[in-house]
Amino acid sequence: MGASVNPPYRLRFEERVDYLFVEVTSLEDSAAITLASWLDIAAECERRGARRLLMVDRQLGNSPNAQELVGIVHALKSTVLARMRIAMFEPRPEQLPRLEHAELEAIEVGASFRVFNSLRAAEVWLRYGD
Repeated sequence: MGASVNPPYRLRFEERVDYLFVEVTSLEDSAAITLASWLDIAAECERRGARRLLMVDRQLGNSPNAQELVGIVHALKSTVLARMRIAMFEPRPEQLPRLEHAELEAIEVGASFRVFNSLRAAEVWLRYGD
């Protein structure tokens, strides 16, 4: 799937020494927006041949619920993301419980994905963790 046409979010990619960095910004969020942004991220990772990704979530609004996030995880398991090491930094602490649920589901389907509330911890895990 290619890039979305006029998406309600912005992706800013940056090549780092050991990984690809992406910041997602949006004034709204939903299951459809989250899935579309991750599919666009997957396409860019594929294009760049990235093996590690640090994603910073700066989306505002109502995030997908836990069940919707499980569906998103399953929709992404056939993309390049399933073969990558992915750290996600979520600065809004109230979002962490449902994202941790998605993290567990991702691990269940074989992905190397973790959610962090510290950008530094996310980077350390991404670069040096098992």
